[in-house]
Amino acid sequence: MVIGIDPAFRTGGFYVCELENNTATFICMKSFLDFLDYIALKKGAKAVIENSNLQNVSFRSSTNKNIAAKMSRNVGANQAISQITVDVCIHFLGKENVKELSPLQKGTKWDNATMLAASKAHKLVNYKGLKGEQDKRDAYKLALLF
Repeated sequence: MVIGIDPAFRTGGFYVCELENNTATFICMKSFLDFLDYIALKKGAKAVIENSNLQNVSFRSSTNKNIAAKMSRNVGANQAISQITVDVCIHFLGKENVKELSPLQKGTKWDNATMLAASKAHKLVNYKGLKGEQDKRDAYKLALLF
């Protein structure tokens, strides 16, 4: 089994995609504790994680200091949860079974059409193709990159 992990420090944004045989299953981690329980049971799996901590860049697309500060805080929170996710996966799965990629290494975000074209070999479980399912598409893309 290969697990693509797109961690996020926001409710409903932390997704994993399990690739096994012809099936890609998408699972939302409601909290980091749920992820700990999940990954502890996945001995022998391989994992690919988007680690935004590898990309040491500050994003500032607003001249409004309040908005820029909130964006900085959100980026910092995501960098932290990404690195912690990598560390936990190495602990449970072993360093040889964990691959971490920066957002730049992961590449561009896929839209639904690209996702459907790329996923012809897999039955997609818990995926509807909605615009709001970007985290699922990212987790799937990561799983393919192991």
